[in-house]
Amino acid sequence: MEPEVLYICEKEYKSLTESFTQSLVHSHNHIEISIIFSGEAQYFINNHTYHLKGGQLIVFTPGVQHSVILPKQTNYRDFHLGISHLVGQLEVSSKSFDHGFLILDFTDIHDEVVDLSSRLLDESNHYKTDYPIMLQALIIQLLVVLSRQFDHNAISKPTRTTNFVYPDKHVVVTWITDYIKQNYMKEISLEMFAKDMYLSQVYISKIFKEETGHSPIHFLIQTRLSVAKMLLETQNLPIKEISKRVGYEDAYHFSKLFKKYYGFPPSDVRKQINRVQ
Repeated sequence: MEPEVLYICEKEYKSLTESFTQSLVHSHNHIEISIIFSGEAQYFINNHTYHLKGGQLIVFTPGVQHSVILPKQTNYRDFHLGISHLVGQLEVSSKSFDHGFLILDFTDIHDEVVDLSSRLLDESNHYKTDYPIMLQALIIQLLVVLSRQFDHNAISKPTRTTNFVYPDKHVVVTWITDYIKQNYMKEISLEMFAKDMYLSQVYISKIFKEETGHSPIHFLIQTRLSVAKMLLETQNLPIKEISKRVGYEDAYHFSKLFKKYYGFPPSDVRKQINRVQ
């Protein structure tokens, strides 16, 4: 079988002023190739953190759990490619990848990889005549180039930022805080974090408190109530509706938490706004 392009995605960040979670823990039922053209990225795979930089790429076989965090930096650019299967030496060797993934240094073929990636992206975006044929031709060409690089023993030894069974504490805490900030309105539990990151609830709570001074659940409540207060001050919405928007179906429970945290009920915020108006 010939390889089939499933998706092509390019990401570029001119300036990251703080650590950013590019993707949460996930896996694919197909092969993914992630290419870093410039900048640095931290890949959390199999309870270890690997530091990758421009000129390196990573090949994932199906089912490998991973997440990506981008540290504070300028000019980060990467490229993600989902395909049905590999070819050449990569295909032969994929069955013996350590832990289901391979990190490859492509510095000496950088321009060729950039050119092929750009052409793939252009074809996928513009739907030119017979573009599926051209996509397949380009992906085969890219895979052959990478296979030759693999065959020439240019494999990069994965660099771990930690050699412990547990991942770097800061990476775990950053992942959790970013997830809460983006998903505070959804149902979130410590059990969910433990399951997604293959860590114990006790360990997660311990390192989160060490890094932030609070438990993950306290940070979730703090985030929800902060957003709720902002909505009370800026939106003319019923308290029940605001309660739902920040993840609380029970408005009474929400009001109790709000008063406990701020020292006054949410209704007082609305009264204060009405008096000012």
